[in-house]
Amino acid sequence: MTELALPHPSRSMTSDGSIVGRPIRKASCLACGHGFHAVPLKPEERDTLYGDGYDLGLVDPAADAARADGYAECLDEAAAALLGHALRPRSVVELGAGTGALLENLARRWQLSDALGFEAAPRLVAAAQRRGDAWAMIRQGYAEQAPAEITGRYDLCLSVNVLEHALDPRAFLSASRRVISEEGYVLVICPDGDVADTELLFLDHVSSLSTRSLRMVAAAAGLQVIGSVALAGQQKGFRLAVLKPNLTATPDPADLRYLSLAPARSDFLMGWSEIDDGALKWRGDQPYAIFGAGEFQNLLRAYAPRLVEDAEAFLTDEPLAPILDGRPWLRADAYISRHPGSAIVAAVNPRSWPAVARKFPGSGTKVFHPYLFSSRLEERL
Repeated sequence: MTELALPHPSRSMTSDGSIVGRPIRKASCLACGHGFHAVPLKPEERDTLYGDGYDLGLVDPAADAARADGYAECLDEAAAALLGHALRPRSVVELGAGTGALLENLARRWQLSDALGFEAAPRLVAAAQRRGDAWAMIRQGYAEQAPAEITGRYDLCLSVNVLEHALDPRAFLSASRRVISEEGYVLVICPDGDVADTELLFLDHVSSLSTRSLRMVAAAAGLQVIGSVALAGQQKGFRLAVLKPNLTATPDPADLRYLSLAPARSDFLMGWSEIDDGALKWRGDQPYAIFGAGEFQNLLRAYAPRLVEDAEAFLTDEPLAPILDGRPWLRADAYISRHPGSAIVAAVNPRSWPAVARKFPGSGTKVFHPYLFSSRLEERL
């Protein structure tokens, strides 16, 4: 293994945008490409992260619903491509169900007879239960706490962007295996660990699962990965894998390509540590606004705090409030009409950058992506 560079010397961020006053120290296995915390998170630390303050999906319900719809579409397409037929289970259990938006979507789409979800964060469970939807039921608890009475009951066990959070991914997949029938499937979506990307920046991402390390963990849990595919579009950067029970499954042989993954990950994290200083040289005394108020803006707030703190306003197409982080939150078109030729920093994932770069034609507005301020990240745009 090798330890990776620090993106910031004293702070990190969780997946709901909360900033934590501790650096994120991660390491990478040179043999299988598995990424992990150099100092493991303790169960009590995990429980604190997903306590009463955890609110992923609650800030913008419309965005949460759109995310659910996007994942439902890609589940249908990718699973059909891997299996050779449409995925149409009658019963589904989702581990790490969040607000229940995706499970509700699938329950209606697939006309499920039984849709059960488990979620650790109490605020997300409360939001799901307030929905009062008869199609899906959400209970509080971790995957490993699923009760014995549901053993072998489901056609499909689903987890979307959850496995990377598990303190013990083998135990998580063992729980997934336990709740499905012998003919059932486990379907996992998680960040594509074969690529160095922003998922490395989240403190509550315990694992970065490469294709090989996922097969190894699955085999240890009595599961076989029968196929996986890298997702595209708004799900770019994630990978979908379909697994089935197989007590004799064995992992792939060693793959030398993972020798280069560790330095790529370290270089990526080092690139994030350069953004603040690079932005300071770029902006000088010029005023600027930040376009974007989602996950990427939160990452900048954690790892490039001066860039965010010195912005005079935040811009989106449809602001959700008049103020964000102590600054005006404005409609982008209104701001540009009052500030022709202004400078804007696009706080968006690189997959959205091409569209944002072309968003304000003829206005004289100059749009910059934060990766342009780092010598190691510019090529990723």
